[in-house]
Amino acid sequence: MPHGRRGKSAMKVGVRDIAREAGVAVSTVSHVLNGTASISREVRDRVLTVARELGYLDQRRAKATIATMERVVVAFDRGFVTSGDAAFRNRALYQGLRRECERRSLKITTSVSDGGVDVRKVDEIARAEKASGVIVMGSGGRLDLGELVRTGLSLVVMNGEEQVRRADAVVPANAFAAGVAVRHLAAAGHSRLLMLGTAGRDHLAARRAGFAETIDILGLATAEAIVAAEDSAEAGEAAVALRLREAPGLGGATALFCLSDPLAEGALKALASAGLGVPADVSVVGCDGVREMRPAELATVNVGYEQLAISALAIMESRLVVPRPARSCILVEFGAELIAGATVGPPPGARTSQEGGGAGRMRGRRYRHGSIGVGGPHARLVSDRFH
Repeated sequence: MPHGRRGKSAMKVGVRDIAREAGVAVSTVSHVLNGTASISREVRDRVLTVARELGYLDQRRAKATIATMERVVVAFDRGFVTSGDAAFRNRALYQGLRRECERRSLKITTSVSDGGVDVRKVDEIARAEKASGVIVMGSGGRLDLGELVRTGLSLVVMNGEEQVRRADAVVPANAFAAGVAVRHLAAAGHSRLLMLGTAGRDHLAARRAGFAETIDILGLATAEAIVAAEDSAEAGEAAVALRLREAPGLGGATALFCLSDPLAEGALKALASAGLGVPADVSVVGCDGVREMRPAELATVNVGYEQLAISALAIMESRLVVPRPARSCILVEFGAELIAGATVGPPPGARTSQEGGGAGRMRGRRYRHGSIGVGGPHARLVSDRFH
């Protein structure tokens, strides 16, 4: 046993002891134990090994004050990264997870399957790699993960929910985000709004509901929604072009809320082809906020795809210290941030209102949606259901 470890009581071990035995600075030990900086895997492994041998990890884990995760398995369907325009959204989710894992010096092992999550494959990988848990990446809908839940692995779903909430989940506040967009248009002076969306039962359905609810709360007028065949720029352009042929000038609507940024991109093309100015004739707002998915000038709502990983890993880490069977199912919703742009202005003939006109004044405006410690300033705890 190296000098300094013999006879050392776990109750007397501190970060200075670990630093001395591992041959690193005290600040490095602190960063490793708290996950507050990016530390090389070699150094992190050495520090954790020393801390474990000295009994420090058991001591601190009991107090729920240490970041002890070392590896996670990330599982998703192959279609997750090959689904057209939605691939940009999913890529943002994955990149956000990779960045957060790198910051924490966490290793990632991926499990890619066809036709849903391969439970047997994920279980084998997780146990062989001694992973701390499994992150399932979704595309916004509900997933049947009953078999995976029954493996007993620590499980968190990102951008989706287990269909009967048997697993923890972190999702964007999609309904709230739609409300942010509607309120922004109302602040610009618009009172008659249209919505461009799809008929799917996924995250866009929540945005549809948020649009309808906020329209009702604010007492605004709307007409029959424009329904695109799919969530893509091409489908959005075709749907808006068809409506313009049926109702020139969008039937008197002065603003268009699009349930996604790809749909908004298509809408902008259709409006331009019809000779309508944006925002002179029609204002347009999207929803997603992923940089690669949106035209630079588009006003949109950032739902925080790249930040979901922060909450997902924090929840998973908390599971290392939550005693069973008192284990609850947590659902966390992230809030939204308005990114104002040149596609929103006052209605034709109206003066710019104090809040609604300038992209420069509104850029980066934040709409907070409750608060929860592990979720950051734009998250809220939706449910804490025991199972």
